[in-house]
Amino acid sequence: MDKARDLFCDILGGELLRDAGESPAEGFDWITFRLGGKKVELVSPRTAGEGAVGEYLAKYGEGFHHISCAVDDLAEARDHFESNGIRVLGYNDERPSFKHFYLHPKDTFGALVQVFEECAETIDLAD
Repeated sequence: MDKARDLFCDILGGELLRDAGESPAEGFDWITFRLGGKKVELVSPRTAGEGAVGEYLAKYGEGFHHISCAVDDLAEARDHFESNGIRVLGYNDERPSFKHFYLHPKDTFGALVQVFEECAETIDLAD
């Protein structure tokens, strides 16, 4: 994570944001930064090969696990993608502080794209 942070912030000019932390239960840590006027999130496994992120990277190799994109309305975004033939995976709107889903990588040229609904908490952390 440190090398990735150095690349995206120090070399590419991203601005590190306060929205960072760890999810021991899911086995990953994350950082966010603003780059090109957009919020970007990097996720890294806490232990190589463990948890969903670690297993994914063990199977597919080092690189991005997923790219996150913020939307104003999660249900509207889901309907938009589905109406355009893009499969939605793991739709979850149970936690008001983090509603999200993923786009199937077979529909997005191999990239796993996370779509999440901005809320006051995520917006505040981006300032």
